[in-house]
Order: sequence, then C-alpha cells, then structure tokens
Amino acid sequence: MRTIFRRIAVGLVFAWVVVFSSGATASPSLSVSYLIHPDDPILGNPHGSVTIVDFYDTSCVPCRIMARRIKRLIVTDPNIRYVPIDMPILGSQSILGARALIAASMQGKFLAMQTRLLNQVRLPTTNLLRSDATELGLNVPLFMRDMTSRSTVQAVNKTLRRGVTLGIHYVPVIYVNHTRIPGAISYRDLRWFVTHPDEQFILESAPRPHSFS
Repeated sequence: MRTIFRRIAVGLVFAWVVVFSSGATASPSLSVSYLIHPDDPILGNPHGSVTIVDFYDTSCVPCRIMARRIKRLIVTDPNIRYVPIDMPILGSQSILGARALIAASMQGKFLAMQTRLLNQVRLPTTNLLRSDATELGLNVPLFMRDMTSRSTVQAVNKTLRRGVTLGIHYVPVIYVNHTRIPGAISYRDLRWFVTHPDEQFILESAPRPHSFS
C-alpha cells in the first residue's frame, strides 16, 4: 500500500505530517448528518455535495485564518455546504462571542456578526458587542436580552458538550465530509481535500495551540 507524506503548515509556526493511506478511514463512526444539528448555521450551498464542518472559536487566530480560506473557497466552488460551529473554549470572551452569534442569528444577522467578530482586533466585551449590534442595525435591547437568555446559555453549553462527545479539545477542527482535519491548513490543501471528498485519510500528529488546557 503506497503511503504519501505531505507537510502542512499551521499558521506561521506549527507543522505536522499528514499521512495519506489508501483504504484508511479518518472517522469511520461519524457521518455528516451526525456532526450537524438542525439549529446549526449553514452557509454556501445548503444542498452542496461537499460539506465543510468548521469547529472554531472567534478568539482563535488560526480559526480566523481558516474561516477566511473557507469563505474564499465557497466563492469559487458553488458545490460547498459550509457549517461553521462556534466552539467557545478559550475563555469568557469566547463565551460572549458565541452568545452574540446566537443572539444576532435570531435577527437574521449571523453572518454579519460572525464576520465582524472574526475580523475585530479587540476581543468581545459587553460594551463592544453592544456597539457592534448598533452598527449592524440590530434591535439592540432585544439583542442584549437574547445574549443572556436561558435558551442562549443552554445552546452554548450544548455546543460545548457536543465538542466533548466528538473529542474536540482544541480548535480549529474541520471536517470535509467524513475526513477530520486537525488544525489550520493552507488554502491549497483545503482546496485539495474539497476536490477529493470521497477519499479517506489518516491525519496524525496535529499541534494543539488553542485548547481547553
């Protein structure tokens, strides 16, 4: 069995080896339908045959880089269904960001708020999010109430429990169909995975720069 070794850079510092093995299975027990929940946001083509599930944190720099690469790819490939799942594991500012996304989505502004959070230099604070909501044209009092509502808190906790169930202890973690990709990868490599969605791989030795611990 032929094995091909490729090295993929993570951000500017981290690197690991991806082992390509024909006939190997990256996540034999997982399916796209298992990864995605009914209330998850869906961008790109909702009926696309290639699904990218992106577990990220709005405060994570490699996650921000990957989100830009995925969105760039969506523009060039209309066959991609993109499911970004905010996994707020990096502290209180990440929790605020996750709640803000849920509250914004209730007013149809998920993408606008996500784009803002992923591009802001400053990490979320209550005052900054109030300002963001104002500039995005949201109903600010309603947005602030929804951020702290019981249903929003429960939704964030549910997502964190999902991460534990899936064994996601660091971000970003990306699935292209059934292939799990730990950490950030280049645009070229992401495009390769998307154009070979039915291949199966074993990815090993991923760095964990942004984790629970």
